Amino acid sequence: MGLKDDEMAWADYLITRAGLLVFTAILLLAAFKVPPLFILQDVAGEMDADLSSIASFMEGVAGSSLQGARYYHFDTPGEVTISMTARFVAADYGAGIGSVTRARALMTTVYPANSLWVDRSGLLEEIASRCGGRSGIGDDLLLDSDMAAVEGMLGQVEAELAQEPFVPDTRQPLVVEKVILYYEGTDGIERRGITIVYQ
Repeated sequence: MGLKDDEMAWADYLITRAGLLVFTAILLLAAFKVPPLFILQDVAGEMDADLSSIASFMEGVAGSSLQGARYYHFDTPGEVTISMTARFVAADYGAGIGSVTRARALMTTVYPANSLWVDRSGLLEEIASRCGGRSGIGDDLLLDSDMAAVEGMLGQVEAELAQEPFVPDTRQPLVVEKVILYYEGTDGIERRGITIVYQ
């Protein structure tokens, strides 16, 4: 009888010891795995705020009736990469603890730098090359028929940016510029705004 009681005590001891080892392992895993998850959540929250700020700025310029350039200064950590298409702005974060990607749809269409133009003068040169030398600025009115060429050009740029987004240098300010083209429409002189983004 005494030997069996000792065996039961050893069994209880080993089971308790195994339980403590499993509990300790779970605590160690939690200590080393959970904080990075909170870090990634914090980074994702910051990225969402940055994307909202950038998108709101671009939408504000696009919605303005005034022509001209405005400058956006990034407040984005260096590990975050920003990319832009005509309809989205996205942020990617990749570091030792994991990676996060966020995106925000734009309420309006913008045209970041692309293979056809980099800035305002490039845009106007491209329009003039497609519209018989007319740029649509000031007294150099476009014809109503030119607008199909302009829209085709903008569609081409949208497709290109969907394949290869514009990636700005977040250490430099971003230029967001509203360019207003004037053309002879059926009801007189009409306007077409184009919002471009470049550095």
